[in-house]
Amino acid sequence: MSVIGVAALAGALLCERVSDARLARPTLGYTDEEILTLPYFDLLASAAENRGLPADVESYSIGDGYIHLLLPESVDERAVTVYIRDMEGELLARKVYDFTGKVMIGDWEVVTDRHVLPTLYFESNDPAVYEAMVGSETKDIICEGSVHVCAEGKEINPALSFFSEASLQGRGASSWEVCKSKKSYSLRLKKSRNLLGLGNNKNWNLIGNAFDVSLIRNTVFNAVCKNMGISYQPGMQSVNLYVDGKYEGVYTLTNKIAVDKDQAPLGQGDYFYRKQPDDPIIPIPYRSKTWFNEGTDKPVAELIFPEEASSEETVAAREAFQRFIDAVEDPGSDLESVCDLSNLARYYWIQEASMNIDAWERGVYMYYKGAEGKMYLGPVWDMDLTLGCPTPKLGVEFDTPYGWKIREGGWYKPLFENEEFAKAVIREYHEGGVREALFEGIEEFSRQRRALGADAYLNYLLYGHANEWVTVLERGDSYDEYCDNMIGFYKDRVEWIDEQMSME
Repeated sequence: MSVIGVAALAGALLCERVSDARLARPTLGYTDEEILTLPYFDLLASAAENRGLPADVESYSIGDGYIHLLLPESVDERAVTVYIRDMEGELLARKVYDFTGKVMIGDWEVVTDRHVLPTLYFESNDPAVYEAMVGSETKDIICEGSVHVCAEGKEINPALSFFSEASLQGRGASSWEVCKSKKSYSLRLKKSRNLLGLGNNKNWNLIGNAFDVSLIRNTVFNAVCKNMGISYQPGMQSVNLYVDGKYEGVYTLTNKIAVDKDQAPLGQGDYFYRKQPDDPIIPIPYRSKTWFNEGTDKPVAELIFPEEASSEETVAAREAFQRFIDAVEDPGSDLESVCDLSNLARYYWIQEASMNIDAWERGVYMYYKGAEGKMYLGPVWDMDLTLGCPTPKLGVEFDTPYGWKIREGGWYKPLFENEEFAKAVIREYHEGGVREALFEGIEEFSRQRRALGADAYLNYLLYGHANEWVTVLERGDSYDEYCDNMIGFYKDRVEWIDEQMSME
């Protein structure tokens, strides 16, 4: 057998466990009549007793008259071993159900839902630590455990399935502090692995997209950025996430933005920054004419690379950053001498088309190439607050797909007074592939929506609009209605931009 064949077989075996009645767990021996007298019960599908189930899976119900049990495609529905549990988690009875027919427990119908996306099963060493982490206002608690990646999707190579020691930790600002029912996490593997073909890495993000009902704003705009030629965009893959048997919903798995040979291969004399971080390790304070915060906070960036910068490197990085800020805020400056003008224009276009309210503020990554003496913007990150935020910023309204948004605020206002930049924006739209990438984004939204399949509906059943950031989009009564409205909003946006640019 070839090396590839052995790897594929090993991956497939990781997603299969042979059912064995000898592994049955002790129960309290409740009868069906006794179970039906209880105020609450749920189901637990046992990994040890169901071939193809990588980890124990709990059922859930949302008051629709059904008990939902989520199973991967590898599980045979004709004989699924489950345990019926009470509110305290006591195992009351062991059952084997044939889900090819109708299964009823009293007035409740038990239905199996099938995943189409790859699935990550995280099992904590101590569930109490996980609960404490999720309930904490800070992100200091680390939950140790293991992760089983089951790459069953039709377009995912089963050889990418694997098991690893791992840890979870809270991540994000508003996505952690504001969101209460669907958190985002940092996932750290014991060893660097090529997770679902996204490249070798130890450190990963599991983005809950709690504020984005569609679940696809980040992945779509990431693809649009790549089509525009913006460098160092991270790999992204939608996945299902289970923690200790409980289904947490659809997440975006992405490698952390970092400097390494697979992501941003920067070297000596180069610098990598993030604008307005929460807690910068190496702060880069700077002067700005367009900084809008009227409180006590001062404009600051974080030097991400070099990670252990010397005092001389920190000073040089600060000077390079300040030169760029001074240039973009001065309409008469020679922009070409301090930055890549084509990159700056294309970065503007993704922000304008998406109507990103943080376009000139949080989540702005930048890198300086010492050999060229020039600054570049990117990768583009954190696009869930796009396409329809009703909150005005610096007097700019974001509640309609019509009208220029980004060029009216922050450093873009003086930039558009710079003739050099204004010409680059027109040139990149018509000749640099921007127009084509924006229109391709319409179909990309539809492709990403189809790729989520039934998993998007399952996530919607669990969360609906519970975590949604305030939006002007018509919610509708279903996942499909919401997505139709969002895609229509983006289509109107792109067509309005094209109409304006046809006159340039």
